Order: sequence, then C-alpha cells, then structure tokens
Amino acid sequence: MTQIKLTWHGHSCFSIANDQYSLVIDPYQGDKIGYPPLNIKAHAMLSSHDHHDHNCKAAVEFLAAPEGILKEIDLAQAWPLDPDPDIFYFKKLFTKHDEAGGTKRGSNTIHIILSAGVKIVHFGDLGHELTDEQRFALADLDLAFIPVGGYYTIDAGQAYDIVRQIRPANVIPMHFTWQHGSLPIATVEPFIYLVQSLYHIERINGAELIDAGANTGRCYVFSSMVSQS
Repeated sequence: MTQIKLTWHGHSCFSIANDQYSLVIDPYQGDKIGYPPLNIKAHAMLSSHDHHDHNCKAAVEFLAAPEGILKEIDLAQAWPLDPDPDIFYFKKLFTKHDEAGGTKRGSNTIHIILSAGVKIVHFGDLGHELTDEQRFALADLDLAFIPVGGYYTIDAGQAYDIVRQIRPANVIPMHFTWQHGSLPIATVEPFIYLVQSLYHIERINGAELIDAGANTGRCYVFSSMVSQS
C-alpha cells in the first residue's frame, strides 16, 4: 500500500512524497528570511502566492516525471472515484493574505491535495478567518498545514479557531519563528498551548513523517528541518 511521506524544509515549505513522485509546496528564498539556502529535489511544485518566502522556484531541482502527475480539479467537482495513487490531485481555494480583502498583502491560495488516499490542505499565508463556504470546502481532511505565527498571517488563536471548526484528522503548524528566521512572527508554543485541548501533541524527532495518513488526533511538531545540501 502506498504511503505518504512528509518532509519539512522550514517556514511553510514541505515536500509530499508518494511511492513514485514528490511535490514541494511554498519553497522560499532563504537569504530573504534568515534561513540557510534551500535546495530541494522534486517532481512538481505548488505555490500559495508570489512572495519570495513562498515561491522560490530557483530553489527546486526538478526531477524528470511523466506529464500529468500534478492534476488540478475544479473546486466544485468531486474527487476521482478511483484515483491513481501516483498522481497529486489538487483543488484551489482562493483567499486573501490579510484581513483587508488583500489590499495589504494580496491574494493567497489554499491548496487541497489528494494522493494515495490522503487528503492534505496547505493554507499558505492565510490572513483571515474562513467563511462558511470556505469551511465547507475543507471537510474530511487527513492533515492540515496551517500558519500560526501571526503578523503576516493568522495567529495562534485564529489558527486554533479554524482547526476547531474544520477538525482535520491531524494538524501541522507552520510559518512561525524557530531556530532560523528573521521575520517578526511568534513561536509555535502559543498554538500548541491552545490546540492541546483538541489534539495530542507529538513532537517529531527530525524533519520527516512517514505514513502521514496512518493516525488521527495528532498535532505534529517537527524538531528540525531537513538538512540542505
């Protein structure tokens, strides 16, 4: 049975890998945010918005892959009844980077991804609470990558409210101050303090999570990001 492996590269950047291919989301330009240079190998890429800390295509070495491993599905359409486990199916949910309709920081795309039977949402730099319609589109999730650091995005309290409303099976916080980083954002601890009432906190010893869809009721917190070459 195909397993999904997750790798945290720091900030909001993750790799999602099935048995055949890997997808990277929101690669960043390290020198702009106080991180080491990023160097990722992947077969495909998605970006939530065109800012240097979320859309650094130059940091990705693209590996050869057949056409069609990344397949977009309209938000209103149903997921495939018999999905190919080697394909990354995804839907886009259009949101804003701030609470002022995007006038401060622009637009943001939430990506809902399905591969090998695991449904994952990456919130990007969401900057506001969700509407009822947006919450409806985020049902039955196995895992949610959600920003928690505030200032540029929702903060810990807003992130907690969102996961309480949509109740993904598991949660991974992102976009927070850590060992690296020069952005004026909070640490992950305020979010952990709140979300421990809903999820068991599991601190991962490293930067990888194998078989990401196997458990429920976990908030995974990585202890390190993957080393860069």
